[in-house]
Amino acid sequence: MAKAADVIVIGAGHNGLVCASYLAKSGLDVLVVERSHRIGGACITEELVPGYQFSTFAYSAHGRAPRICRDLEIPPDAWLIEEADPRMFTPFPDGDHLFLWQDVNRTVTGLERLSQRDAQVYPDYLQYMDKAVQMTKDWYFEPPQNHQALYERYRGTEYVDVLEAMLTRSHWDVLGDFFESEKIKTVLARADDVGSPAAVGSFLAEAVEAANCASGVEGKSGLPRGGMGVITVALAEALVRWGGQIQTKTAVQKILLENGRAVGVQVDSGQVLRADLIVSNADPKRTFLTLLASEDVPGSFRRQVSNLKTRAGYMKYHAILSDFSRFSAMPSEHADDPRCAASVRIAPSLEYFESAWHDAQQGRPSKQPVMSLQLPTAYGSQECQLGKHIFGAWVRYGPARLKSGTWDHIRGKVMQNIVGQIEQYAPGFTDAIEWQRLYTVADVERETGITDASIRHVDMTLDQMLHRRPLPAWSAYKSPIASLWMCGSGPTLVDR
Repeated sequence: MAKAADVIVIGAGHNGLVCASYLAKSGLDVLVVERSHRIGGACITEELVPGYQFSTFAYSAHGRAPRICRDLEIPPDAWLIEEADPRMFTPFPDGDHLFLWQDVNRTVTGLERLSQRDAQVYPDYLQYMDKAVQMTKDWYFEPPQNHQALYERYRGTEYVDVLEAMLTRSHWDVLGDFFESEKIKTVLARADDVGSPAAVGSFLAEAVEAANCASGVEGKSGLPRGGMGVITVALAEALVRWGGQIQTKTAVQKILLENGRAVGVQVDSGQVLRADLIVSNADPKRTFLTLLASEDVPGSFRRQVSNLKTRAGYMKYHAILSDFSRFSAMPSEHADDPRCAASVRIAPSLEYFESAWHDAQQGRPSKQPVMSLQLPTAYGSQECQLGKHIFGAWVRYGPARLKSGTWDHIRGKVMQNIVGQIEQYAPGFTDAIEWQRLYTVADVERETGITDASIRHVDMTLDQMLHRRPLPAWSAYKSPIASLWMCGSGPTLVDR
């Protein structure tokens, strides 16, 4: 049978489109096959309600986009980014609050309310973080190195102590070196794809996340005007300009091997598409446990893939509001400015964070979930009817497998709990809801194909990072199958 292309890329998510575009630019004949009727994977804009455009899953643009945009000659105006300011507002149950502003001095002024000492050392913490971020950026465009090689690389430099912290300590421990206030530490702490800010390796995960801070040619991070789908549309247009093709509504059922080498794919219509090279943008579990026959995957490797941690499952809640969320902890001078409620984090303590994680690991949705709340209409980045607001919540955590019942059975109860938790911080939120929808862990997996709704494809735990991502012998996009490579979030340090 004749070849369909030199290269077949499985999945038209943003990473797949970037990979395909580079291959097409190099002169290869590239075909991207996508099971959905749409391109974009989890990076899409949809009209879930007539007249309202939602970023259905991913909601904020960041990554290593400036270099990619230059390399692929993506026009500077392909997508326009609105940078949120404040970057984040965190309310506390006792009515207290903290802002993180784009202006460091303005943030410092806010921190002084809680601790003069902590406010003074905040710039020192930022300098420390800058070292971690700079190292991470240096690793992005090179094969991942093991810990020993990294220690050798930075020995005798100002970076070695920061590297040691990245590989041996938690983000919470590092924050404790600088700050005394529990509230300040909580606002700065992150561990979204690890589980707890107190987990060893969470500082490395935070450095990676902080380094993913640029989108578009201008290198801004924030809300793309028109929703996240404008990014994947621009990437698809770049691919076509370089001669690549995209075939939607074409679900790969099986990756085909001959003499141990990947030679093509069989799609849902039964058609066989052959190529010299197969590149999977699907996550490692879906690629090796679902798309490949069990007899085609070495048994030891299959067991390793099965044991990959994909525990950080997410949910996405959407609503149309008659008015923007008015938080009781919001200072009066900002109460009427929807931009101050456009990026909100609900995670008021380390105990809260760890309780949310513990619930999910016990097979139940978090009773008090960690939530990132968005109001993109505060910046006009997504379309809706005049006077209304689009609201979103990135909700964590949700278990891949429930201890009892099904997601369809408990969906209403889980959504009611999410709304109730927000109501505690923003009285009147419930009354402002005109429409709402919850994508459970099962929904996210069904819609995007991401196993267990673990958006990084595998959790960012220390044992699944750097040269061990996703597995020690198979990092840097490799697989044990000849001519089969990976290009998604699972095998790479950076989500493009």
